[in-house]
Amino acid sequence: MVPDPISPLMKSAAEAEIYRRLKLVEAGWSFALHSLNLPAHVWKRVSEIDFVLAGRRGVYVIEVKGGYVGCTNGVWTYRDRTGQERRRKESPFAQATSAMFTLQRRLEERLGRDTMRNIPIGFAVVFPDCQIPEQTSVEWDEETLIDRRQLDRTDGLQRSLGRMADYWRAKPGGRQATLDEPLLREVLQALRPDFDAVPTLRQIVTDAEADLVALTAGQYRTLDQWATNPRLLVEGGAGTGKTMLAAELARRSAASGKRTLFTCRSQVVAGFVRHQPGMQDVHVVPLANLMAGNDTHFDVIVVDEAQDMVNFTDLSCLDNRLVGGLSDGSWYLLLDSNNQRGLVGSCDDEALDYLRSLRPANLVLQDNCRNTRQIVTSTQQMTGADTGVSSAGEGPDVTVVDEPDRSRRAAAAAAELDRLHDNGIPNTDIILLSPLPLQESLFADLPARWRHRIDVLDLHTLRRPARGRIAFAKVEDFKGLESRFILLGDVGPADPGRIRNLYVGMTRARVGLWMATGGQIHQQEDDR
Repeated sequence: MVPDPISPLMKSAAEAEIYRRLKLVEAGWSFALHSLNLPAHVWKRVSEIDFVLAGRRGVYVIEVKGGYVGCTNGVWTYRDRTGQERRRKESPFAQATSAMFTLQRRLEERLGRDTMRNIPIGFAVVFPDCQIPEQTSVEWDEETLIDRRQLDRTDGLQRSLGRMADYWRAKPGGRQATLDEPLLREVLQALRPDFDAVPTLRQIVTDAEADLVALTAGQYRTLDQWATNPRLLVEGGAGTGKTMLAAELARRSAASGKRTLFTCRSQVVAGFVRHQPGMQDVHVVPLANLMAGNDTHFDVIVVDEAQDMVNFTDLSCLDNRLVGGLSDGSWYLLLDSNNQRGLVGSCDDEALDYLRSLRPANLVLQDNCRNTRQIVTSTQQMTGADTGVSSAGEGPDVTVVDEPDRSRRAAAAAAELDRLHDNGIPNTDIILLSPLPLQESLFADLPARWRHRIDVLDLHTLRRPARGRIAFAKVEDFKGLESRFILLGDVGPADPGRIRNLYVGMTRARVGLWMATGGQIHQQEDDR
């Protein structure tokens, strides 16, 4: 029975009774479909078959008419058990005939005329609540009628169906084939196929990023409540929007006429932020350049990825460039002091305590506005780090390849790149990450079709990625940045900083994350 069990929404008591009786039919029949839609009927705009029954002896339409049935002057009257009455000029036998021919044509379209040429196709009309007068009408033969009289007999439905099949198989035209099980399965798949229609990867990307944009707008609203403070210490895990908020703080400060500095340790991040809209009046200078530059002073300093420079050496440089110094000047520091410290630069607890002693306003970011739920959950499970509360929607599952053989890891990476390509994902939406330089990473072992497309990420490739090319970066160089899809390699047991590299690398992905661990990863306290 398809579907099985019966739908609780079935309104026809007569059809429900025939459904239950068909379930008891034994040998000779393979399946019965209830309520088969015919979107292209012979002459109706749409039609529906109550049951389609199939077995070794053919495929048959079963039309069910419950309640009272009468025919006067060629007009058929039906009255259901609630007293509701319907009148039709078309007889139920004519209705079943047209449905039979439509079904035959639809099966021929899908399975081919040669396949269907010898398959018996017929119909029967069932009146489960009444007896039709025994005199035979020229409009039908008794083998195509099943009423209460036949149903009340022992094995009544089984015997009546057998009589119906014999009748149609004896008709002229040579339709006497016996259907084997494989052919019956083809018929079933044509009539009511089993399938899983999943969203395409491109649609998943679109839906996930729509949620990300909505959450980003929420982050801006949060910022409105805090930006009037002269000093702000913002704590947040990866994906909570620190770089985005740092850039916005710098924009607002410069727009108010203040000489504003945006700085961070990464040359690539600084270059990326410098070219964002609205940053033309902001001095965007990486820390190394700031230390080697002139003695220009700023009214406001904004520091992104501040955990890389919360030490007295770097803070002294900032203090010297800020009007009023750190103690009396205006500054905004955004950092992840729990999970990303130590990957590059240094974060000194005493220096952090000193900053807090200057009584800045403290803002904790908890909403993850970068990563999907799947990425957030996997990062928490594999690193133990808190990546905030994800409201960023659903994405594809995270793929983890736990394979000790390097060549097999590279082959798996190539297969993932092939999959993304086949799903229409542009290479420019993909970043390859590793703690190792490219020539030492597993991505150096990719097949030539992918290896020759790789560019090591720099500011030029970040701003203007070449079509068809794919970028590679070390994990530490990609801090503060993100990509729709990340392939992260070389983070297995041989990586001494694997928890930090896992945390940073995994959280760079906005929608899709693939990673090769090279062996089982165990969370160990001394790896953090």
